[in-house]
Amino acid sequence: MSDSKFGPLSTALFESVLIVLSILLALWLDQRQDDSESLELVDRSISNFINELTRNRARVEDISIYHQAVGQILENRNNDEVTTTIVEFRNIMDSMQSVVLTSSAWETAVATGALGRMDYSLVSALSLTYNTQLRFDANYNSTLQSLLSPNNMTEQNLDVTVYNASRFVADISNSESQLSAYYAQTLELLAEY
Repeated sequence: MSDSKFGPLSTALFESVLIVLSILLALWLDQRQDDSESLELVDRSISNFINELTRNRARVEDISIYHQAVGQILENRNNDEVTTTIVEFRNIMDSMQSVVLTSSAWETAVATGALGRMDYSLVSALSLTYNTQLRFDANYNSTLQSLLSPNNMTEQNLDVTVYNASRFVADISNSESQLSAYYAQTLELLAEY
């Protein structure tokens, strides 16, 4: 008689243990899949960062040589006290090319949450690099527009404007060197992952 009492109880207990083990196994498999997807997301993000920062660095270094030459022309005009006409100045400044820097890898990593799965020091370096890039773009565009404003493009203000343009191009060249260094350091850090 005692066998009949424990039979259904032991069967129910066995089934309960199987259900709990099945749930735990499903949770473990789901967690492994999530971990695998997270690692894949981080790997793809790092690959995107490497490609984008490499392209941006090449663009900055290519245009920097050109900007240094424009800076030298303006510096020579200041030092030699050569009279520069508004048309000549405008032609010099119109030849300034802005560098097209992309940040889609950063925006994608933010949108997908990949940054939250990366090492803090790497995210910090990426943030610094992309923020420096953003400040570079903003400074370049706003200062160039200011230099070419109608107030600065008059005969009486032209000497000061040429001097300010010379300083602007020198600052841009320094900023390009700094940005290139950030790219190099961040790319080294990315290569470790």
